[in-house]
Amino acid sequence: MKIALVGATGNIGRQIARHALARGHQVTALVRSENDLPAELAGARLAIAPLDDAEALAAVIAGHDVLASAYGPRPGDDIGRVANVAEQLVAAARQAGVPRVVVVGGAGSLEVAPGVQLVDTPDFPAAYKPYALAHREALTRLQAIDDLDWTFFSPAAEIGPGEERGQYRVQAKAFLADASGHSRISYGDYGAAFVAELEAHQYPQQIITVAY
Repeated sequence: MKIALVGATGNIGRQIARHALARGHQVTALVRSENDLPAELAGARLAIAPLDDAEALAAVIAGHDVLASAYGPRPGDDIGRVANVAEQLVAAARQAGVPRVVVVGGAGSLEVAPGVQLVDTPDFPAAYKPYALAHREALTRLQAIDDLDWTFFSPAAEIGPGEERGQYRVQAKAFLADASGHSRISYGDYGAAFVAELEAHQYPQQIITVAY
């Protein structure tokens, strides 16, 4: 599979790229500068493509099977850009003829009860709410699309460094937690689950999540 990956140098994107390369896929890492690619992703093709230039981005991703995005705002970036980037990626995919877009989403958009999203619960941390709302807006814009295949892949509530277990649960729409009420996944296992969905194509036009 030919995968164009936005955000390949971040904590999540790096793991997606690593797993994709290990499974024999061709990865094009879309970066902001030629110095951005980590040494461990040397097997990836490097491409510089500004996300706000649809024509330049379309030229780079043409011929790929899927456009994947682990984009996340950097310190100082406008958080609201998350939704705009999702739209820009879709526009570039349309222009390039890439039939599928899979993006890293946010856990706040998952349902804890029918019609109730995690971000709307009383105990949702205030510090994370702007990010959760930005991702929810991105999901809302994707849900309005019917001419392109998309998947919004939310991590567990907690994602970070840790052991790569190789075992996890994936499901659509609903928030996932373990028997103790914890919702967690490591960067490595999230990357593995993301690539597994790229291969299986099991959840088109859906929000999904992964957790232990």
